[in-house]
Amino acid sequence: MLDIKNYTHTLVTEEMNLGNLIENAVKEMARQEAKEEDEDIEEEIDSYEDADALKEEDFEEYWEFIEDELDEDAEMLKSYEEGE
Repeated sequence: MLDIKNYTHTLVTEEMNLGNLIENAVKEMARQEAKEEDEDIEEEIDSYEDADALKEEDFEEYWEFIEDELDEDAEMLKSYEEGE
């Protein structure tokens, strides 16, 4: 067991290339993880943009509603004025 610890310690501390390989591997793993998180965030943003985007039909429906409300208000006002 002691030999394994010494061997591992020697590999990491004295073998410069191994230390660099390990460090580069850890950095690459962190970079890949960050990239995946960014992609997930972009997908969420795209889905929210699609869900929140108003379509032409939405505007048409809104203006039809406004026109109907104005017509109803005008009829109510007319019936109120005739009632006086």
